[in-house]
Amino acid sequence: MPSHSAVSDAGPSAAVPAVPAVPAVPAVPVVPLDFRYFFETACDGMLVFDASRRLVAANAAFAALVGQPAESLAGRHFEELTEQADRPGHATPIQELATFGSVVSKHRVRGPEGEPIDVEISSTLLADGGSFSVVRDLRPRGEWSGPRVSGARPRAALVADDQRDPRLLFDATPLPAWVYDAETLRFVAVNRVAVEHYGYSEDELLDETLLLVRATDDAERVRAEARSGHDIDRVGIVRHRRKDGSFVDVETISHGFELDGRRVRIAVINDVTDQLRIREQQEQLQAQILLAQKMDAVGRLAGGVAHDFNNLLSVVLGAAETLGKALASYDPLQEEVTDIRDAVARGASLTRQLLIFGRKEVRTPGLLDVNDVVAGVERLLHRVLGSAVHVVIRRDVEAAPVVADAGQLEQALVNLAVNSRDAMLRGGTLTITTGATTLDVGAATALDVIPGPYVTIDVADTGVGMDEATSTHAFEPFFTTKGSSQSAGLGLAMVYGIVRQSGGAVTLDSAPGVGTRVRIHLPRGDANAAPAVPERAQPSRGLVLLVEDEPRVRAQAQRLLRRAGYDVVEASDGVEGKDRFAERQREITVVVSDVVMPIVGGVEMVAALRAQRPDLPVVFVSGYTAEEQDLPVGERTAFLTKPYTIDALCDAIGSVVPG
Repeated sequence: MPSHSAVSDAGPSAAVPAVPAVPAVPAVPVVPLDFRYFFETACDGMLVFDASRRLVAANAAFAALVGQPAESLAGRHFEELTEQADRPGHATPIQELATFGSVVSKHRVRGPEGEPIDVEISSTLLADGGSFSVVRDLRPRGEWSGPRVSGARPRAALVADDQRDPRLLFDATPLPAWVYDAETLRFVAVNRVAVEHYGYSEDELLDETLLLVRATDDAERVRAEARSGHDIDRVGIVRHRRKDGSFVDVETISHGFELDGRRVRIAVINDVTDQLRIREQQEQLQAQILLAQKMDAVGRLAGGVAHDFNNLLSVVLGAAETLGKALASYDPLQEEVTDIRDAVARGASLTRQLLIFGRKEVRTPGLLDVNDVVAGVERLLHRVLGSAVHVVIRRDVEAAPVVADAGQLEQALVNLAVNSRDAMLRGGTLTITTGATTLDVGAATALDVIPGPYVTIDVADTGVGMDEATSTHAFEPFFTTKGSSQSAGLGLAMVYGIVRQSGGAVTLDSAPGVGTRVRIHLPRGDANAAPAVPERAQPSRGLVLLVEDEPRVRAQAQRLLRRAGYDVVEASDGVEGKDRFAERQREITVVVSDVVMPIVGGVEMVAALRAQRPDLPVVFVSGYTAEEQDLPVGERTAFLTKPYTIDALCDAIGSVVPG
């Protein structure tokens, strides 16, 4: 806010120049204006301090606010007038006032009954080193009735209080202020801040009425407000129009009084445009944070359920393999074995989707160009969507490198496309657009990602759209607006999990009758981000240390390993695993260990074993991903997701055991 410390030549009885008659607006007679009178009758508290920050004068509004006579406040220091708890912060506003010439800060004063009242104090530096402050009550309107000012104090007493130039006080007010005729709405006086804020010259304003700045055609309502019988009127938020055509949201406090036989009002205007915008941004940010927290909690639950279910599927699959090998190829029971395997495969597919949503699914990330992925999936989309849906592909960026699992990213695009198709029953257009953006700290925080450059994929349709309540739940697993025969409610949940697992974010913008747009943000990658893939060797036989806390899974794995030609020594947790290793460490060829176990987990146990034998081959098995558990996967360490077949386990062993 600019400084307003210039001193006017107008004295206490200075007159406003005659206003020429305007046909549309009746001319107002020239009336002497005593600005000291306005200071005393203003609806906001007003204070004048000397260079040492001691009070020189307080108006009736501030005296009523704190419940003390204005005369008793003279000579008191600024910090004596505010709440004790606010004192440590006062040094900064004082320094800003000296540096910038004006400052707006929050404080607290004590009311007539000793109650704390939050106030906003707008201060402006004066030419002699003193300052002029406007004190605004921040309580909600329902709790604020304004100080009851019955009228002005005797003119002689006002002049005796202080000999400062009254016009200076009006011009030094750090908020726009004006005086206008309550009947004609014609401006009688405007301060310099109003001139600067609204862009009109002082003469332009004095030639017009209040309707010039009111962004409304309802002149009668404006006049009714001006003729309000209340001494003090606090108007809610209204829109004002500036000279350049821009609009601002303002809150106005006005005070009506008689001046030389006519009714006028003095008004102080507070521009709250930025405050409303910040409040809206804060509400949006809060909603995004709550959604992210909810989705994270649901994801953890889904991943945990899938992990436990995978253990059960491992037992079923192992038993089916054993039974199938024991039966003759022509045995009729082979059909039942096939049914069991198919059911396990469907169950594994379901848990895979849950693990993707929970960001715990095994993936093979690599450096890829999003443009290539979109181009590769385009032909598939034409077949999936049918002729009723027109597919449009746009590339708004030439290079769009990311580090992600290509198969998962294709799956995400297909899921979004299928969801859009179901929303366009009579056909429509699906537009996929690739682009690039940079998320600053604020935007990244709202999306729960790291600030920096991102590649974007927009998938937009012209379908029926969703209302706000539906959009809020769209990414939750098993939530669907379709019949149970059409969808399991995991399509968008998988998209959410795939994107989050790749370090990105996904947002949804939809409205009924407008369509839906899903935007995917993926961190921009570089050539150094591509992971190395170890070469796999052929499996070999030897002694396996099998560490698994689930008895049925451990028994099944032990049987499968023995049938595959391995000797097996078992352990039920990390503590027992270290004991078994100590007994036979020279004989053990490889360790096959679950990751999550009570007391001592697999990672901690392996670290202890490798302290004794650094080159020990290890295969970790889990329903979660290696990345999720920060596993040291490398040349001597492999990872296998549950449920697994004996062939997959043998391949994993062969990849870490030297041939």
